[in-house]
Amino acid sequence: MSRDLKPSGEDSLFADVLKTPRTIRSCLTFYTKPPVAQERIEEVHTLMTIGDGVNGHPRIMHGGIVATIIDEGMGILQSANWERDHMSEVATGRAEGELPPEGYSFFTAELKIRYLKPVATQAPLIVSARYVKREGRKEWIVAEVKQRVGADEDYYGDEIVCATGEALFIRPKKPISKL
Repeated sequence: MSRDLKPSGEDSLFADVLKTPRTIRSCLTFYTKPPVAQERIEEVHTLMTIGDGVNGHPRIMHGGIVATIIDEGMGILQSANWERDHMSEVATGRAEGELPPEGYSFFTAELKIRYLKPVATQAPLIVSARYVKREGRKEWIVAEVKQRVGADEDYYGDEIVCATGEALFIRPKKPISKL
């Protein structure tokens, strides 16, 4: 998904700039597969391991990167569904190719972030994103950034919510290349 640089240059922030041993070292997304092929994925969870190259303060992630990670987690939810919809169309002969056509991505129209606790660097985190509502070309999504604190060799620690986000995304009427 966004960790792969596209020929158009899309996703260069997460596929290039933030894909280093000091920034976002690794990224793994998982979700529950809907029971029916036509149903949408309602929630995704993205596990990231973080280095110290995104510090705003010592051992604390910069707030702008926290917002970026929340926005990206929401975009991953949309991309998973975009790919799923495309593969359903391929299976029924209404489309071709392994990847959906470029140019119909959603754009962030509004993004509200609440910073609740510092996000530690040099530690893993999970971004969970889920749909709230969809109407035509608009989608409302919420997300949380969570980490575990107080872990030791016998205890996994307490899960805390470090930041939350609410967003409105809009799909353009025309492909990006024609805007």
